[in-house]
Amino acid sequence: MPDGTIDHPPAQILSPVTTSTEAPPTFESLGMEEHGLSQRALAWRRFRRHRLAMASLAVLLLLALTTALAGVIAPYGFSEQHLEDTLQGPGAKHLLGTDTLGRDEFSRLLYGGRVSLLVGLGVALSAGVLGTLIGAAAGFYGGRLDNIVMRVTDLFLSIPLLVVLIIASRVTEGGTLDIVIVLALVLWMPLARIVRGMFLSLKEKEFIEAARMIGASNRRIIFRHLVPNSLGVIVVNVTLTVAIAILTESLLSFLGFGIQPPTPSWGNMLEDGRGLMTIAGWLVWFPGLAILLTVLCVNFLGDGLRDALDPTQRRVRA
Repeated sequence: MPDGTIDHPPAQILSPVTTSTEAPPTFESLGMEEHGLSQRALAWRRFRRHRLAMASLAVLLLLALTTALAGVIAPYGFSEQHLEDTLQGPGAKHLLGTDTLGRDEFSRLLYGGRVSLLVGLGVALSAGVLGTLIGAAAGFYGGRLDNIVMRVTDLFLSIPLLVVLIIASRVTEGGTLDIVIVLALVLWMPLARIVRGMFLSLKEKEFIEAARMIGASNRRIIFRHLVPNSLGVIVVNVTLTVAIAILTESLLSFLGFGIQPPTPSWGNMLEDGRGLMTIAGWLVWFPGLAILLTVLCVNFLGDGLRDALDPTQRRVRA
């Protein structure tokens, strides 16, 4: 290199700057869409994304509202007879037709829905509380109590459900409260087994050991730590029990062992129209569709609650 000259590095070839068209990563793509939200907000956010569950909730609320206001909405009383209009098809005077005694089917469907929904909710709440308490005691304390509870549960589950219900309903008078008590005394057992299994697993966790170390009582551990951590499973099963109770009550009423006339329910309305399906199909169509719609909506609602309350659930399936 000659003296007095400065050696410059070779010029670098600059590539043209290109602008990326890819969208920046979102919180959802990084799995952080739920970061910073409370547990209640997380559950509600997941539930809102479940379209079938939201639609089912709206339908169930509409059904509950219309049946609760049956005395205002129904054009006739559920036992009011119009003998000049017997077996009339759906029309302007009777929206869903009439039965063999001239009773308005639309009015009876509303009043019957009140009874069926009341039975479903009453059984679900009663069986839910009973099953949770018994399952919690068996799973937490174990030992002889657990053995006794599980053997009694296995004994009753081995007997055909319909036989037990028919025998029990024959002893009672067939009122709404009687049916709720009979069904609740049978349907608590599946939930008790589930809660027992949850408690057997959770009571060995580190946070329960920590609660014992600081002197928490058994009652506090059960109701402040174990029950809240099992609440998602309990809520889902209680919700599904509503559908089971409505179907079971309808079956009992259809067989003549459930809600007794003149009080209408969707089940005994099916029984009333069973022999007239060929000439008056509306007597079976509308109560059958009401049962089908209600049970489907309850099942979709339970599916949405399961996805919302499951802490490991990341994606909503519907």
